[in-house]
Amino acid sequence: MKYTHEDIKQIGISCLNLSLRRTSRLITSYYDLQLKPTGLRITQFTVLASIAYEKDPSISDLARLTDIDRTTLQRSLEILSRDSLITIEKKEIGNVRSISLTKKGELKLTKAIALWKEIQNSIMEDLGKSEFKQTLQILTELRNLPTIQIGLENE
Repeated sequence: MKYTHEDIKQIGISCLNLSLRRTSRLITSYYDLQLKPTGLRITQFTVLASIAYEKDPSISDLARLTDIDRTTLQRSLEILSRDSLITIEKKEIGNVRSISLTKKGELKLTKAIALWKEIQNSIMEDLGKSEFKQTLQILTELRNLPTIQIGLENE
C-alpha cells in the first residue's frame, strides 16, 4: 500500500524527531546570535564549559561528557586550539591527550557565561519558569528512554 497525503501530513505535524530538530536549529541559531560578541558558537561554548568543568579531560572523556561525536568534537577542538583558547597535550602514558583552557580561554568563557545567563533568563521569561524546568525534565527523560538507550547500544 502506497503512502497517502495524510501520512505525509502526519509526519510534518507529529514526528518527534522532526519537531526536535527544527526546534534545535532555531534555538542553536538564537544562542549563536547572542554569543556572537564573544566570537564563540554555542557548540564551542559547550566544549569550553565542559573542559572547565572536567579539568584536563581526555578527548574521549569530553566526547562522553558533551554527547558530541569524536569527529565533530575534533573539529571544534582544532578551532579552539587555533584560537589559543585551549591546549591539547599528550599525556605521558598511552596515546591519550588532555585538554585544558588557556588564560585567554578562561577569559572568553567568563564573558560567554555572562551572555549565556542572559540567554537562559530570556528564554525562561518567554516560556515561563515552570515550563522551562518541565521542558528540561522532558528532554532528560527522552534521552534516558530504554528504547533509545537500547538503540544506541546496538549501533
